[in-house]
Amino acid sequence: MEEDLPFELTKFHKRKTIYDWKRRGLIETDEMILEIYEGCIRAKNCELCGNPFKNSRDRQMDHCHETGKFRNIVCRKCNQCKSDKKINSNTGERYIYKIKDKTYKQGFCYKIQIERNCKWVLNTKRKTLKEAIELRDKFIEENPEYFK
Repeated sequence: MEEDLPFELTKFHKRKTIYDWKRRGLIETDEMILEIYEGCIRAKNCELCGNPFKNSRDRQMDHCHETGKFRNIVCRKCNQCKSDKKINSNTGERYIYKIKDKTYKQGFCYKIQIERNCKWVLNTKRKTLKEAIELRDKFIEENPEYFK
């Protein structure tokens, strides 16, 4: 059964992989997670772009960061290009980051970065968090096609 796998499994691969998926936010039943795992270890091509996986690390589980539900087994590039990246900014605001910048009197500014299909659609700086939030919200309102 394991001889038809596209890569060799390490001793604790299943346990470690499932633990990592749950830690990263996958919320599914234990039965569904086992089914996803079996599909993942047998997958040879990305379910989005169709390209073959380069190695075992290129194969990734894609899930919705809002609901925690599984979507696809994808390559690293397709996973990084997804539009619902987790909020992991240092401001707690989606797409807005506080960065050091000595050109501003206070020594920092707020950078707004929105990426779609691996290209920046908004990448700019603002002096205050309030200004950054207003610009982000205006951009989202004026460009709903990026946020479907």
